[in-house]
Amino acid sequence: MEKHDSLAQLFFNQSDVFMVAIRSDEVVVDINKKASEILGYTINEVKGKNWFENFVPETKKEEAKHLFHYALKGNLRHLHYEHPLVTKQGKELTFNFHNLLVSDEKGNTIGILSSGDDVSERKRKEKSLKDVENRLQISFDYMIEGCQIIDYDWRYIYVNEAAAKQGRKTKEELLGYTMMQVYPGIDKTEMFSHLRNCMANRVRYQLDNEFTFSDGSKGIFELRINPVPVGILILSIDITRSRELEAELNNYRHRLEHVLAERTADCAKANEKLTQEIQEHKKTKEGLKLRATILDNVREAIFLLNDKGDFQYANEAASRAYGYTVDELLNMNIRSLLPKKDESSVDSLLKHIVEKGETIIEMIHLRSNKSLMHVKLYSNLAKTLRGQFIVIVIRESYD
Repeated sequence: MEKHDSLAQLFFNQSDVFMVAIRSDEVVVDINKKASEILGYTINEVKGKNWFENFVPETKKEEAKHLFHYALKGNLRHLHYEHPLVTKQGKELTFNFHNLLVSDEKGNTIGILSSGDDVSERKRKEKSLKDVENRLQISFDYMIEGCQIIDYDWRYIYVNEAAAKQGRKTKEELLGYTMMQVYPGIDKTEMFSHLRNCMANRVRYQLDNEFTFSDGSKGIFELRINPVPVGILILSIDITRSRELEAELNNYRHRLEHVLAERTADCAKANEKLTQEIQEHKKTKEGLKLRATILDNVREAIFLLNDKGDFQYANEAASRAYGYTVDELLNMNIRSLLPKKDESSVDSLLKHIVEKGETIIEMIHLRSNKSLMHVKLYSNLAKTLRGQFIVIVIRESYD
């Protein structure tokens, strides 16, 4: 028996597994070398100490004590549980303990022999993975794109808010139900044939799909269908409004093109009319230039007067006859060509011409050098677009 106990103690001490013996009063009876190395204490620094008060984190003491005393009272000889320990350096490690009840000669439970595996790294990885999953979950939940995962039985196992809103359902109305239960007849659509092919052959698809809802209204969605280990992942964007705007813009563009075509035709007609008017104006201008050339080359002085006697036109012969330039004449009145004593007769002369029209009268005029000139004056009325004018032709009389 002693030999057996000696071998057990040797195994306890030399084991490469964390091992500790704890009495029912929570005091450490023994601890092996591996455990002391992990905790950073010598064996004597641990033995005789309260296990939970000295080596378990404050936040986990009560929970660890509860598990310990529950194991002591239980009928099961073996029990597994996890709780963290604090090393001498203050580092927190998590162990998965395999607990064996220890009894005295009378069969009374006097303590627990625990062997533990350091699962700190596994726990850290699990926590990190859980954090990533939570972040992904939150990211999916708040995506603008609709996101849904369909399993191999065509059940919704994940749906974010955007996808539920696009489908005009709540998440509760979708999760756990098949697509055919939620949207009867969907398995008869062309879109579902793509889903089926993706599910069976792991083929990706990207397409625009027009979906008809139960009330007869329609929505247009851009879909990206991808195979995933649990089934298929569908990402969706509602492009209904953009397609409506695109249609409106196309209609507007067509209307605009029609209006532009009409306006272009109107402009072409107006341009043709303007071209004709310009040509006619050119002809008129050329005709006027010809008449002016003719008038400038006649021997008689010719004037165009308004009803006040102001010169509006004078030809070159008038300039030569009276000794004034044409520009000087255009700033003069017919009264300037008469002797002072005859100026008062101009009003009655003009009135007579306006009333009677054609008039012939002999007069005496003054040249620029104040020399007298006997003339015969022929006058008549001329009506133009700019109003009524008096035409005077003056011929010098040598009699």
